[in-house]
Amino acid sequence: MKTNKRRLFMLGIVIFLKSFTCQNVTANIRFIAPKPDSSMAYPFELKDRDGKLIRMADFKGKVVVIDFWVNRCAPCLALSEPLAKIRKYYESNKDVVFIDINLDDDADVWKNCLDNGDVQKNRTIYYTDSLSISLSTAPEGFYHPITSYYSMKGVPRWIIIGKEGEIIARNPPRPLPEKNGIESAGSLRFKALINEYLLSHSKKAKVR
Repeated sequence: MKTNKRRLFMLGIVIFLKSFTCQNVTANIRFIAPKPDSSMAYPFELKDRDGKLIRMADFKGKVVVIDFWVNRCAPCLALSEPLAKIRKYYESNKDVVFIDINLDDDADVWKNCLDNGDVQKNRTIYYTDSLSISLSTAPEGFYHPITSYYSMKGVPRWIIIGKEGEIIARNPPRPLPEKNGIESAGSLRFKALINEYLLSHSKKAKVR
């Protein structure tokens, strides 16, 4: 009888400890996991084509423009030219960084796109260029947590992030191709959004 009571007592302790451990693990996971669509940028850790780990935290103090794309994405290709001109516009501005994130689940497909571009209307177009830091979510692809964090339904998609990691715009104006040599209203508003933030941030820094 005493033996059975002792066994029941020990079993109760084991169950209690397991329950306590599970609760702690769950609590830790909830604490670490970023809240979807919060006001701060997703703390990504992704690799570039050379295997170097690049973190969102590496760009604190910079305005970061993230461009999401996938292979065989006609709208991504169509908008690559105006985005390239925007990157060129900020080339000498060390406060602005461009990052393109490929959402294909095959890293080889991504690297091939970087090297060889894609063909649209009988001409080769490149999704991005050397003025952007190219990263990949492979092998997770579109199922990487970053897409759910930003409530993404498809591409192309851009996120503009401020110097303290705050999200400036989840859906900024779409930079469209020029017509008759005239820059599109979307491209102008896209740049204005960044420029206004830089000016405002500079004024705040002077006040401090």
